[in-house]
Amino acid sequence: MPSDDTNLELDSIQPGVLLVEDSATTATLLTKYLGDRYRLIQAHDGAQALAHILQDQNVGLVLTDINMPNMTGHQLLVEIRRSKDTYVNQLPVIVMTDANDNTDRNLAFMNGASDFINKPVDELELLARINVHYTLANTIRELELSRQALHRQATTDPLTGLKNRRMFFDNAEECLKMHKRYGSTYSVIMLDIDYFKKINDTHGHDIGDKVLITVAEILPQMTRSVDTVARIGGEEFAVLLPDTNRLGTAVMAERLRSAIEDHDFHIDGTRLKLTVSIGIASQDAEVVDNVGDLMRIADKRLYVAKELGRNRIAVNNDGKSSYAT
Repeated sequence: MPSDDTNLELDSIQPGVLLVEDSATTATLLTKYLGDRYRLIQAHDGAQALAHILQDQNVGLVLTDINMPNMTGHQLLVEIRRSKDTYVNQLPVIVMTDANDNTDRNLAFMNGASDFINKPVDELELLARINVHYTLANTIRELELSRQALHRQATTDPLTGLKNRRMFFDNAEECLKMHKRYGSTYSVIMLDIDYFKKINDTHGHDIGDKVLITVAEILPQMTRSVDTVARIGGEEFAVLLPDTNRLGTAVMAERLRSAIEDHDFHIDGTRLKLTVSIGIASQDAEVVDNVGDLMRIADKRLYVAKELGRNRIAVNNDGKSSYAT
């Protein structure tokens, strides 16, 4: 029998086995078989089980009877398999029945059952079948979590949580494909924090990092859900704007510039006022056929904005159309 401490640990980390059984006698027997080995969750019918699955993302396997009130085991299985949630539709489901013919067995497998077991349930057979499917499902889940973690590491800036340079360019390439196929436009904004080196030199790199994190929190609040906000290096950020022309990009750039200028940065007892310089480039206004060239144009205009006094937006290379409020 596991210790109380072990049970607490299992409850917090181990995906549970959801037992769906309307017979109190059978449920008691199955609890005796499984309770010491798995975190057991109980439901009395398919409807209750489905509600629990949708609310709890920590069910590892479903063990269900077929003939139950409200929602049968067959109906539960159908609902699980047709869910759009990968966590739900990939759950292993073992079906139990005391029927003597193969009708329920065949229907269960047609509906996507992982396995089938006859009642009265043999303890060793039940444990063996559950162990196979539970272990396999956990392995698949862990592999998927590892894949997601690796994807985040490959596409996310570790300090700010924004997309990184690689992901920004990948998304921009998709915009370019849409432009070439359908004629839609897209734009980029390059944004750099003014005098950031002075912040690091005066207040230290910890404060500097927190400034970057705060800026990274502000920018997505000002942009659309379809836009990509990225940190592409040091104190430099970029925003990708699908289906946005130069005028719309200039309006968005001003929103970003104003948001940073108006924000009171209170970091570890230090109060700072910041400004940013911005360069923009739009596919509809430039003669370019690749993302790299469009980015270089925006980057050049960013430095034009800095040369003209910072805290401004440059929309042309000569700076004649740069402005600040």
